[in-house]
Amino acid sequence: MPKIPRLSAIIDHLLRQTKHPASVHIAVGELTSFTEEQIRSQWSTLINDTALAQTSLFIRMIPAEQQCMVCFQKYHPSNKETSCPRCGSVGAKIIAGEEFYLDSIKEENE
Repeated sequence: MPKIPRLSAIIDHLLRQTKHPASVHIAVGELTSFTEEQIRSQWSTLINDTALAQTSLFIRMIPAEQQCMVCFQKYHPSNKETSCPRCGSVGAKIIAGEEFYLDSIKEENE
């Protein structure tokens, strides 16, 4: 399984904190190359035998959105295709869907 550097960085950040969270919420864009299953599997592997071993992971998927650079139509790409459903152009700007970040942390008493 390919490594997910951003997930490793999030875990390293959390391990440096004095308080360890009960749950971690991350946001992942639909266009990233990792499935939710891959993220969860790597999370489990990386937190095993650490202070985060009991920390729950929640993943919020962010839908992809693109904008045609010819007719400026905004659309959700089907099957990660970039061609515009309105004019057929293949020049698109990605507006959302490539995110991968720490969204929030929940402490034990929250």
